[in-house]
Amino acid sequence: MKKTILITGASRGIGAAIARRLAIFDGSPSRLILNCNKDTEGLATVIDEIGRAVPDCQIVPMICDLSDAKARSTAFARAVEASGGHTPHILINNAGIADIGLLQDLSSDRLMAILSTNLAAALDLARLCIPGMIRRMHDMLTDGTPNSARSNPTTQNAVPSAPAVPNCAILNISSVWGQVGASCEVAYSAAKGGLNAMTRALAKELAPESIPVNAIACGLIDTQMNRLLSPEELADVISQIPAGRMATPDEVAETVSLILSAPAYLTGQVIGFDGGWI
Repeated sequence: MKKTILITGASRGIGAAIARRLAIFDGSPSRLILNCNKDTEGLATVIDEIGRAVPDCQIVPMICDLSDAKARSTAFARAVEASGGHTPHILINNAGIADIGLLQDLSSDRLMAILSTNLAAALDLARLCIPGMIRRMHDMLTDGTPNSARSNPTTQNAVPSAPAVPNCAILNISSVWGQVGASCEVAYSAAKGGLNAMTRALAKELAPESIPVNAIACGLIDTQMNRLLSPEELADVISQIPAGRMATPDEVAETVSLILSAPAYLTGQVIGFDGGWI
């Protein structure tokens, strides 16, 4: 079945890698809603790459500043309409921004942008997606789809079995700094810590619906965000990582695919992906 997958921050780095990896998911070409803010040229490149590799993958761009509540709500509604009214099966909250510096030197506007983009947008998009996800799960249970518990009349007091791959899911791309905090990245750490708490709390709300909510706490990934570090700073960080290197966005994307393919019983987890660093 074609899955509708919303990926934020999809014009480059981890988001672009996830989009390429999930263009085919659960054995079928996907329907991707790909978000970006300013890098429309980068998003166009990603869309072109996927279109050539997976011609049957339908792609709908969702251009908006995720820190703006009204803009993201409007863009979400338009993207769903453009995809034929298909609300997402899967939400991947990947978009993030950061600043390196002392909290006291951060402007109020930039502070709110970091908190809004990294945390408030994830909460709001989940809020918008959840009703459609719940409807999908209820429809799946009432449309006569067979499963082992319902199709075996000898099974007594059995709980209906979940599908091999959850029909719907929410996955947040977080950071190791959301777990332990980072000096000179206080606002970013606070936002990612909130994202981790959201993951654990929302998982409890949606577990009865068999909708897993998980997060990946990324370590040092070879992305544009981490290129803010000087070569000396980068080498110093790498020297602290037991794996001895950065991870690639493609490795994160592969981990995303593995988590989304796991049973729905895997939920409420913040999974470290940091080469043994933290």
